[in-house]
Amino acid sequence: MLLIILAAAWIAGLLPVGLWGAPWWLGAAWVAAPAAALAAWRRISWPAAAAGVVLAAAGGARLAGALQPEVIPVSEFTGKEATLFGTVVSEPDPGDLTTAYDIRVDRLVLEDGTTVEQAGTVRAWLHQYAKYLPGDRVRLEGELKAAPVFDDFDYRAYLARNGVGAVLYRPKDTLEAPGERSAGRELTRARLALDRSLQRALPEPEASLAGGIAFGRDGGLPRDVVEAFNRSGLRHLVAVSGANLVLVAALTMAAAVRLIGRRRGWPLAAVAVAGYVAIAGFEPSVVRAAVMTAVLFAGELIGRPQSGMPGLAAAVIVITAGWPRLAVDPGFQLSAAATAGLIAFGPWLRHGAESARRWWPVSWLPGWLTDVAALSLAATIATTPITWAHFGSVSLIGPLANVLVQPVVAVAFWASLATALAGAAAPGAAAAAGAAAYYPLAFILDTAQLAASPGWAALESGRLSPGTAALAMSLLAAAALIAYRYLPDTRELPEAVRSRAVLGNRLLVGGATGALVLAIAPGIDGRPGHLRIDMLDIGQGDAILLTTPGGAQVLVDTGPSGLRLARQLGAVMPHWDRTIELVLVSHPQEDHIGGLPALASRYRVRSVVTTGDRNDTRTAALATAAVEDRESVARAGDHFSVDGVQFTVLWPPEGGGGSLNQRSLVVLVEYDGVRLLLTGDSEGPAQRALLAAGLEQVDILKVPHHGSRTSDPNFLALANGGLALISVGAGNPFGHPHPSTLAALEGATVVRTDADGRIRVDVEGGRIRVRTER
Repeated sequence: MLLIILAAAWIAGLLPVGLWGAPWWLGAAWVAAPAAALAAWRRISWPAAAAGVVLAAAGGARLAGALQPEVIPVSEFTGKEATLFGTVVSEPDPGDLTTAYDIRVDRLVLEDGTTVEQAGTVRAWLHQYAKYLPGDRVRLEGELKAAPVFDDFDYRAYLARNGVGAVLYRPKDTLEAPGERSAGRELTRARLALDRSLQRALPEPEASLAGGIAFGRDGGLPRDVVEAFNRSGLRHLVAVSGANLVLVAALTMAAAVRLIGRRRGWPLAAVAVAGYVAIAGFEPSVVRAAVMTAVLFAGELIGRPQSGMPGLAAAVIVITAGWPRLAVDPGFQLSAAATAGLIAFGPWLRHGAESARRWWPVSWLPGWLTDVAALSLAATIATTPITWAHFGSVSLIGPLANVLVQPVVAVAFWASLATALAGAAAPGAAAAAGAAAYYPLAFILDTAQLAASPGWAALESGRLSPGTAALAMSLLAAAALIAYRYLPDTRELPEAVRSRAVLGNRLLVGGATGALVLAIAPGIDGRPGHLRIDMLDIGQGDAILLTTPGGAQVLVDTGPSGLRLARQLGAVMPHWDRTIELVLVSHPQEDHIGGLPALASRYRVRSVVTTGDRNDTRTAALATAAVEDRESVARAGDHFSVDGVQFTVLWPPEGGGGSLNQRSLVVLVEYDGVRLLLTGDSEGPAQRALLAAGLEQVDILKVPHHGSRTSDPNFLALANGGLALISVGAGNPFGHPHPSTLAALEGATVVRTDADGRIRVDVEGGRIRVRTER
C-alpha cells in the first residue's frame, strides 16, 4: 500500500506542471496537508508522509525541467532553400505518395553559404519508394518550411516536442553513405521485412491492420478506416499501444489458463509480449507497453492479480523519473490507466459477470466470453477520460465494440505474427497463414466501420479541459483504490451453470464456424462468369482492372500511388488471389506507372505489355527494374486473348514518333459483342489517325487523358449512345475533366471517379450494367 501512496504523491507532483505549466513546488504543496492528516490519523508513518512530499516536489521539478522549451536551430531558417547533410533517425512512415523520415541535421548549408552544425531534426517527405534505414547518411536539397498548425491539432508544437524544428516536402535526396551495423538498424530491417511479408500475403487494408496489431506499423491504413477506429473506440488496436498489448496478453492468459492451467498458461502470454517487443523494436512506447504488461503478469503468475498494483506504482515512478516527458504522453497515460483498470476493476467486473451467469439466460455464455467482456470494460472505463481529453471525443459504442472485437484481436495478433514470420521463411506457408489471418482482420475492420456508422457512436464535444480530466481521473483513482482494497468473494458456480456454459461454448464455436463457412463459400470460386471491369479510384491517374469470366486479372495502368492501388485491388479481388496475369502499361508517366513497383512487390505479376518507351524519372526506373524480365512490347496490329476476352492493339504504330502521350497504347477489348476502347493519355493527332483508319463506334470508352481538352470531339463521339468512363482525381489542379470534353460526351452516359468513386461495369449476355461506389 505504501508504494501506491508514494506513487499517488509522485503523480500529484507531476499533474500541475503537466496540465497547466504550474511551478514545480505546487504539487508538493497539495500533498503536504493530506500527507500530514494521514500521518496524524496513523494511516501512514511520518517518514512516509515526508517521503510523499519530497517525491511530489521531485516529480514536479523533474517534469518542469524536461518541459523547458528547447530552441531547435533549424527552425530559425524556415522559408529558405538549404542543403542538409544528416542521418536518418526513424523508420519509414509510408503515405499515399510519399514516405516520411526524421533526419538529424549534422550540417546545414544555406544558399548564401551560411553553415550551421548540429542544427536539430527535420521531418522530410520523400519519394514514395525512398528506402532508408536508421543510421543512413543522406543529403537533402529543398526549402525548409514550418510545420502546419491545423484547427484541431498543433502539428508544429507536436513535432517541436519531439525535437523536430522544420519540414521538407519532396526534397531531392541522395544517399551519402549507408549506416553502420547496429542492433537497432538490424531490428528495423527485420521489421520492414516482416511488414513486406504481410503485404505479399494479405490485401489492403488488412495487411496494414495486421502490421498495426502485430508490431505497431499501421501507416498504410486509409483515413476513413482510422476515423472509424477512432469513433468506435478501437483506436488502441492500430498503434504501438500499451493498452492493446496489455489486453492481448491478458486475453491470451485468460484463455490459456482455462485451457491448460495457470502455471502453463502464462508463458504463452509471455511469448506474445516477447514477440511483440522483439519485432516492434525497443522504442520507448514499446518498452513502456512491455513494462505495463510485465506488471500484470507478476500478479497473475503468483495467483494474486491485485499484487500487480504496487508493481505498477513503482513502474510509473521509475519510468517517468527516467523519461519525464512520458508523463504528458497520451500513450503512456493510456498504458498505465489500462493496466490499473485491469488490476482494480477487472476482478469486480469478472465477479459481476460470474454472478450474472447464475441467471438462466446468461448462464449459457462461456466463461472466457464473460472474462473478455469484463477485461475489455475495465480497460475502457479506466482510459475514457484520457481518450476524451487528448482526442476530443469519447466513443459511446466503444465498450460494446471492444467486447465484440477483443477475443478476435488475440486471434488476429497470433495469426498476423505467424503470417509475417512464415513469409520471411517460405512464401507458400505465408499464403496459407495469410488466408487464415484475413478473416479475423476483416471482422475487426467490418466491426469498426459498422460500430462507427451511427451518428451517436461517439460524443464529439471537444477535448475535456485539463482540470475536468484530472478530476475525472481522480474520482476513478479513488474508486480503483476501494476496488483494490476490497476484493470480491469468489464462489463456485453450480454444476448446472457450468454444464450450460459448456454447451453454450460449443454452440458459439459452432455458430462462429458456420458463419465463417458462409463468409468463405461465396468467394471460393472467384470466377465471375462474365467480363467485369473495375475503374479504380486511385486519384489523378489511371488504373482499370479487367476480370475475365474465368477469374484472370488484366490490370491496365497502375495509377500514381502503390498504396492507393493496393487498397483498391484489395476491395475488388478475392483476398486469396495474389496474382495478376497481365499488366498493360499505356505509357511510362507517373500517374500511370506510379503503383507498378509496389504491385510487383505485393503480387505475382506474370507478364507486362508496354510501348517499350522509357522515361527519365525515379519511378519509371524502378518500374522497369521491377518487371523487365516479364516485359514485352506491343505495336499496332498485335492481337491476343485472355480467357476468351479479345485484345487488339490499335496504337502506337511501328516506328511512330511523338510525345509519350501521343504514343500511349490504345487497345480495343471485345467480349460477348461488347466493345471497350482503352485509350491511355492519347491525344488529338493519334485519335484522328485512328478515325481515319476506320475506327468504329464502341460501347464503352475510357475517356483519354482524364478528360483533358486534348481529345478530338469526333473521337469522343465514338461513345455516343454508350458509356464513357473518366478516371480523374477530385480537386485536381489541371481542371480535368475539361468542360469542352464533357460537352462532347453529351451523347454518352458519363461516370467519373472523382464524383462516383470506384466504378464497376459488368458485361454479360451482351448487356452492360454499371455500379458506382457513391
